[in-house]
Amino acid sequence: MKHTIFIILFLILSLPSTVGSQGVKTESNQTDENNQRTGQWELYYDSGELKESGTYADGQRIGLWKSFYKNGSLKHEITYENGMAKGPARFFYRDGQIWEEGYWDIDHWKGEYTLYHANGQKFYEWNYNDAGKRTGEQKYFHANGEVQYSGEWKNGKANGEVSVFNDQGQLLEKREYSDEGFSKSTVVTSRPENTDDDPDRKILPFYGTGHYTLQSIDGLTIKEGYFRDGILQDGKHYIYSQQDSLIEIRIVENGKYVKN
Repeated sequence: MKHTIFIILFLILSLPSTVGSQGVKTESNQTDENNQRTGQWELYYDSGELKESGTYADGQRIGLWKSFYKNGSLKHEITYENGMAKGPARFFYRDGQIWEEGYWDIDHWKGEYTLYHANGQKFYEWNYNDAGKRTGEQKYFHANGEVQYSGEWKNGKANGEVSVFNDQGQLLEKREYSDEGFSKSTVVTSRPENTDDDPDRKILPFYGTGHYTLQSIDGLTIKEGYFRDGILQDGKHYIYSQQDSLIEIRIVENGKYVKN
């Protein structure tokens, strides 16, 4: 009986357990005959809290690895293949709320990717091609869940029309992009009343400088031309009746109305 106990203790104490410069000694941390890490491993902070856990094969990480904050909450989950991060991945805030998730392919995201606000609402909803370039429909969200930007991307750049919304879901602007970059912007706003009393300031909060087209929510063009700080400097101002019939086009030059 004494010989049996001695043999068991000898076997336990002789098991390899050192994790190198990182971690603590634990029976689960094994190396093979070539001194390569193998099987389940747990790595620890210097202060003793669990830092990472996962599996090795032939000295390389494989499968799902988990990393933890010192408070014990999950920090991230990353899938490995032959020692390389390749597969589903998720990252978390310290309070446990998910931060971002998608498919990580060695050095870039691929496919569907989502980033979250700290309150759990989506922040980005993007799509990546195999080369890690944003492609297809892309969406940004306000913290309340309403869409902020929505449009098409091609090879990492906006391509075509991108719509801009406020946090109430109201369409504010339509931006157009080409292969060369930004092309033009159409600002959608409430149509000002048919009055001469400071007409420019009735379409606030538009403060753009450059060539723009301003439209009402129902698609009617209000003003178009060159603006400075939201004021039409050179262009046209369209006046409509209450029945949305065009009744006048006013010409603006150097920031002032001129006779037609």
